[in-house]
Amino acid sequence: MRTLLLDSTFFPVRVITWQKAIILLITGRAEVVDEYEDKQIRSVSQSFTLPRILRLYNKHKNKRGVKFCRNNVYFRDQHKCQYCYQKFHANDLTFDHVVPQSKGGSTSWENVVTCCVPCNTKKAAKSPKEAGMKLMRRPLIPDWSPQLCLKLKTNDPSEWTLWFPGLKKMT
Repeated sequence: MRTLLLDSTFFPVRVITWQKAIILLITGRAEVVDEYEDKQIRSVSQSFTLPRILRLYNKHKNKRGVKFCRNNVYFRDQHKCQYCYQKFHANDLTFDHVVPQSKGGSTSWENVVTCCVPCNTKKAAKSPKEAGMKLMRRPLIPDWSPQLCLKLKTNDPSEWTLWFPGLKKMT
């Protein structure tokens, strides 16, 4: 069971485990917006209905921006190889350093792109120009909010979609 966490303005922040939800509730940092009617959490002295949606009392602040990680790079590049422009499943994609690490390239938003295995093999430790390849677009730090990239699963409550206008459930 998972719980949708909202900030104090009722904006979706993230999806958390039921254990984290209970901790936020017990420590007085959040209030219940909606509960699972048939799910109870019991201790020796207390019983709680498992929260489906929680709202934080304090405004959630995301000072870090978008976290640099493989899935966020794939999301930024729309799961498309930045050299052959074809769309792939995440399992068939790799990172590519535009300026190879062997030539001083960093592992950062501005130097890493989504790449399919054949294109990554072809490019190897060369620059795109040396490999005779052209980038679809220059890699940049994303300007979207990470809160807007929550991934819902098919078994998550359908009520959550009310907090995401136009959102489709994902597996």
